[in-house]
Amino acid sequence: MEDKLTTIAYHTYSRALLLQSQLEDAGIDCFLSNINIVQPAIGSGVKLKVRDNDVEKALRIIKKASDVAGKGKEKTVKQMHSVRRILLPVDFSDYSLNACQYAIGLAAKFKAEVKLFHAYFKPVMEMPAYEGAHMYQANFDKYFEEIEIKAKKQLHELVHELNQYIVRKKLGKIRISASLANGFAEEAIVEIIEKYNPGIVIMGTHGIGEQTAGIFGSVTLRLIDRLHVPLLTIPASATFKGIEKTKNILYATDFDDTDYAALNKLLNLIRLFDMKLHCVHVSIGRKKAWDSVKMDEMHNYIKEEYPSQRLKCSIMVSDNILNGLETYMRNNNIGLVSFNTHKRNMFTKLFTPSITRQALSRFSKPVFIFRSE
Repeated sequence: MEDKLTTIAYHTYSRALLLQSQLEDAGIDCFLSNINIVQPAIGSGVKLKVRDNDVEKALRIIKKASDVAGKGKEKTVKQMHSVRRILLPVDFSDYSLNACQYAIGLAAKFKAEVKLFHAYFKPVMEMPAYEGAHMYQANFDKYFEEIEIKAKKQLHELVHELNQYIVRKKLGKIRISASLANGFAEEAIVEIIEKYNPGIVIMGTHGIGEQTAGIFGSVTLRLIDRLHVPLLTIPASATFKGIEKTKNILYATDFDDTDYAALNKLLNLIRLFDMKLHCVHVSIGRKKAWDSVKMDEMHNYIKEEYPSQRLKCSIMVSDNILNGLETYMRNNNIGLVSFNTHKRNMFTKLFTPSITRQALSRFSKPVFIFRSE
């Protein structure tokens, strides 16, 4: 009875191969039948068969993959269609000020509101009881009060400046608010995200030729693995010419299942813009046997779910992921780059602690970061 085979699914040949690989990785023997022997790549209705005692486990694995690439889209689309709040943490450096124009540009398209947020650190200090201690305490209190007053003034001036920018650019009515908090920037940003529930977070980072990462250089890196909303990072070297001027966006993939959830988020974010999507995989040293099959599967999925989306799928061979991506960016006039933070993909390799700052500093283009569950 254990050798009896049961058909558990029908798929195109490329999809069947991918599912077969996933099942076998989980220790389940999977067999394909009804393959077009002459032209297997265009065959349809390929049967996936497993042993009877593996049916339940196999169906659970297939359902999970389907949720990511299919049913998961519905929730993602609903979420991204409701992008009505953009959170913009600022530290008043050139990095964060440059990000403001991108935030305003997106807000105009999505008819969203923008919340500026600044965190300043005001420690609670208990002075020991000795003669004259109250004088030191008074001096500290005055110093920290001045920090808070200065931060409030800078926020107010920035809101005023952005409102004037909106009027000059004739962008219509965009609501801008501002919020101030006492605390370390990273923790304060996580807390305001939970309260404000934005659809996108936009932060400035350093870029090519910059000598320092600024406060947000390191904060952005630490936030990557903590945020559950899309994060758009803007280097100071990126010149804002209007979102609509960006015609090409790159999505770097290492063919993880969670890429489909990230792609759904990305495609619904750029749906209002006439952008061509470039799905790019960098293969180190040589092209792997599965690369073309997996890229074809991704191409077919995008064209099926987003038939009007302009698309180009490419496989690069390079000795270094960053070098391969930069070469492709130069040759294809890429204006935005996007990554997915799932554990086993290129993003993990790219953003290891040792080379994270190199990657962000080398990219002179804005970077969209998605975190898949």
